[in-house]
Amino acid sequence: MQWFKIIYSNIFIWFHHCTAKDSALPLQGRNISCDDESYYEYVPDRLQWHDARQVCQKKSGALATVSSAFENMELINFFHSLNITQQVWIEGMVLTPKKDAFGSLILQFSGKSNRKHARLLQQFPGMQSVTVCVHIQFDPSCYGFSTVFSYSIPSFINEFQLRANVVRGKPIQLALMVHGLHGPYSVASANDGLWHFVCVSWTRDKGEWVVAVDGLVVGQGDNLNSSADIGRDGQFIIGQEQDTFGGSFRSDESFSGNITWLNIWDRVLNISEIHALERECSLILPGLFYKWDSSTLEIERSLRRHWGIPPCRGKCKGLGVRWGDS
Repeated sequence: MQWFKIIYSNIFIWFHHCTAKDSALPLQGRNISCDDESYYEYVPDRLQWHDARQVCQKKSGALATVSSAFENMELINFFHSLNITQQVWIEGMVLTPKKDAFGSLILQFSGKSNRKHARLLQQFPGMQSVTVCVHIQFDPSCYGFSTVFSYSIPSFINEFQLRANVVRGKPIQLALMVHGLHGPYSVASANDGLWHFVCVSWTRDKGEWVVAVDGLVVGQGDNLNSSADIGRDGQFIIGQEQDTFGGSFRSDESFSGNITWLNIWDRVLNISEIHALERECSLILPGLFYKWDSSTLEIERSLRRHWGIPPCRGKCKGLGVRWGDS
């Protein structure tokens, strides 16, 4: 791939930063809201490859990849509009991507939306215990309540949820909801636009729950609905809260950012297991109920997706992404 031979170049970004005001050169003076779609941004700085990726990540974006003839034409037209003739960084050309050919599927929720979501094509049994782990990159300039995932059953909509509260100038807070009972918010991480590894667990035994971020416990307690198992035959939705069974999404409670490598166990993982997951991205098989796989997801059409290395500490922390269909 010829673009790997460039040492210094300008950057071309598929940019999905959500901010009230953007001062980047090609878009100077443009006002952006959290409801805006993704767009291209050209940054005329000369940077090395890893520095270019960091710039993208800090803006909740990613180096662009051409995955179709339409995107190729979009790219060419964008270059022409700015009279760009020199070489630029892009992630690559992926015109015929194959499933899992480039690592982990990454879901890109660009801005608040009542449409963007992914649905797990998985039949759920009743669960006495559960652990969900996921890599999350919050958009640092979209504020308010945010739903990382929601699980509903026909008889009860708010059966199991992970919710975030993002307040300007404050750390991100996370809370679990089980059978309609909302747990307390725990301070999770700085709102820094970087990737974080989040694991949440719950068990009917005493209603004990744990929230862990980047391998460390940030919140725990008990008495969070110890009266019943999590119900069976539900709908698990990534990125939206369900106001009806499997639907009725609201943009003000939607997720904005990137999500990848969401896995589910039908037991409580201990902190040593969570720490190992966070470092190495090596799946723990005992109790593994759902494994992250593009073939097990129904992805809403407006939700963009790309491919990259899971951002574990034991692997490349700067996530290089590839756009394409699953």
